[in-house]
Amino acid sequence: MTQNIGLTKDSGWQFGVRKTLPSNLEHLWDLFFSEKGLKYWSEEVDQNFSTFKEYSHIRTKWKHAGFEEGANLQIRFIPNKNRDKTTISIHIDQLKDENQREEAKRYWSKIIEILPNLLRLESK
Repeated sequence: MTQNIGLTKDSGWQFGVRKTLPSNLEHLWDLFFSEKGLKYWSEEVDQNFSTFKEYSHIRTKWKHAGFEEGANLQIRFIPNKNRDKTTISIHIDQLKDENQREEAKRYWSKIIEILPNLLRLESK
């Protein structure tokens, strides 16, 4: 029996990625949602967030170029116990098929890997 990684029972295909960054939650949140931060990661993201819980998480739609419909996007900020690091967790579901999952994986894996650059730019 073949297992389809990322295929859920009820919400189509999904993908998630996370990264821990050397910044406290409040600072990282404020930077992430600043004008500079939004330019860094929010292309193709509906900025009329359906959920916006400050210093916790957002939910909205994300429609990558070439997708006919949008997928659900959730971004969570998880503080480290010592408060000197924060994990950003990105989860997308309601993807139509495995191809859309692979596109989402490429796109959001790249975003999560370049996020440390946003912290470096801010310190200049």
